[in-house]
Amino acid sequence: MAEGPEATDGRRVVLVPSHARERRERRFEIAGSVSAERSIVEPDAVCVVGTGPVGLALSLRLARGGQSVVLVDSGRFVDRQHRDLTGGTVRQAASVDEGRDPTLRRSGTLYQYAKSDYLMASRHLGSGGSANRWLVRGRPGGRRMLRLVEGDPADFDARPDLDLPGWAVPSDRITDRYGGAFDFFGLSARRADHPVGQSPLAVDATVLPTRAFWFAPADVVHRDRVAEAVAHPAIEVVADRHLVAIESDRGERITSITVVAPQGVPTRVIAGHYVLAMGGVENARQLLLAVEEGQLSDPNDTLGRWYADHPHGRFGFFTPSAPADLVELADWYDFQFPDRDGPPVLNGHELAPASARRLGLLRFSIELVGRPAGFRSRSMVAMTQAVDATWQRRPRHLLAAIPDLFRSPFRSARLAAAVAKDRVHGPHLGGWSQPSDRLHAVETLAVDAMFEQRPSPDNRVRLGSRRDRFGRRLPSLHWSWSAKEIASINRSADLVADAFAATGRGDFVTMGQLGQGVVPRAGSGWHHLGGTRQCPEPEGGVVDGDNRVNGVANLTVVGSSIFPNTVGYANPTLVAVADALRVADRLLGHATADSHPVRD
Repeated sequence: MAEGPEATDGRRVVLVPSHARERRERRFEIAGSVSAERSIVEPDAVCVVGTGPVGLALSLRLARGGQSVVLVDSGRFVDRQHRDLTGGTVRQAASVDEGRDPTLRRSGTLYQYAKSDYLMASRHLGSGGSANRWLVRGRPGGRRMLRLVEGDPADFDARPDLDLPGWAVPSDRITDRYGGAFDFFGLSARRADHPVGQSPLAVDATVLPTRAFWFAPADVVHRDRVAEAVAHPAIEVVADRHLVAIESDRGERITSITVVAPQGVPTRVIAGHYVLAMGGVENARQLLLAVEEGQLSDPNDTLGRWYADHPHGRFGFFTPSAPADLVELADWYDFQFPDRDGPPVLNGHELAPASARRLGLLRFSIELVGRPAGFRSRSMVAMTQAVDATWQRRPRHLLAAIPDLFRSPFRSARLAAAVAKDRVHGPHLGGWSQPSDRLHAVETLAVDAMFEQRPSPDNRVRLGSRRDRFGRRLPSLHWSWSAKEIASINRSADLVADAFAATGRGDFVTMGQLGQGVVPRAGSGWHHLGGTRQCPEPEGGVVDGDNRVNGVANLTVVGSSIFPNTVGYANPTLVAVADALRVADRLLGHATADSHPVRD
């Protein structure tokens, strides 16, 4: 948010700009005081709630198209004492009695879901939204960034064999806006200047083609795009407010929303159309609360269902036979900086869409990361299993890991110290090929993967028993592995092992050979998907092809919560921004002849 000079009592004046120039001077408040204006009435405006990448992209597109926008920004709720608004609980979906998906497993979860602070750690309130949680660094101490990759057009299509539904709109309506999404992140020119090359490993390109991953610095969103929104004359930014109520006319039309300041001071916003852009979990939570409060209905029990993520795991380790090969491969797969002052590119591979369909596998991507030889050991696998069992309070699993730990106690202790100090590289931290940036010896290459997940109706966001400071129920996330995902990942590990062995340049060992077991060990990508999914029939989702909430004339949802499937392994932000641009064009009536106007 833009800040003015300090007041005489030391408080900071926070400007809340209006699109009406003649009112700009009187739209302000002093942090800690009561605003002089308690309601905003803009019947011709679109009210957008959320200033993450998706909300900002949609708001700027609308404003540049001549549409007035009221943009609700949670700003100062980022303060630590307000972090309880992003909390919640996590439990096994397979343990829910009314579950209808028999493929879900009761054992084996994403290990990060066992942490009580998962929802708090993976979500963020404040200007820039999720951009404040982006953690990738091309080099130690470098800028925080997010990985961006285009979802393949084939990933928008249905795959009934794996229970993957298709999108309710043709894929080109979204993929044609990838250029605009890259523009939003300031990457169009750099992307054009760096063609994707062929890996020196020469794996079969028909099965595992090379894929380049692009990175956007976090401050492009939470600094530059927020500043653009604040300065735009058609956008009225309502700063430091959190949504606490949605009011409707018999559930058919939203009449107003209520937002509050950190001190609990309410502001009512009356607009012509409303857009929720609050994130993959919060969009579902706010709609569930509106149902609980009698403002909306959920006749088909679809709200919150089909939650998904992109599990992050490891297929195994590849150790080149020749030291020169290890140096060459470590360098090619490390973060590349085509422009010394610009963001990097990361080379990797993907399972080709045609091969995925032919083999009946979920899609995945892989990166090769330099690691010490000790990581390629049963001791390392046993240590991670022991840590997981401790987090999950599963003493039997902890005891089962102890024998492998004590086979090499000194190695186990060294590995534990390295992990505890975060002295290892990964897809989140580059530099393993550079002596000046290297955190440890590079003796093998970890083959790390990001997987597509099959949406299940029992994996869902619900309302839990815990409440936030405003007395509203926090989310309870239900998540479990399914048998189909586990089988696909294990078959994929064998596929990758065979592809690397066929190069004749080294040895590949899978995580199963190191004692991981049948159920993969994976962490979350913090990619909250589904929950308000898009479907052409109300019985199968929450929003239609225009992302409008079924049965509500003037309520739209944007962001990853509307994804019917996970769009393969692709990080959702670029696709979500491209889809938000599509929705903005529909609201403006500029997309096609059958576009709907903003005011119904």
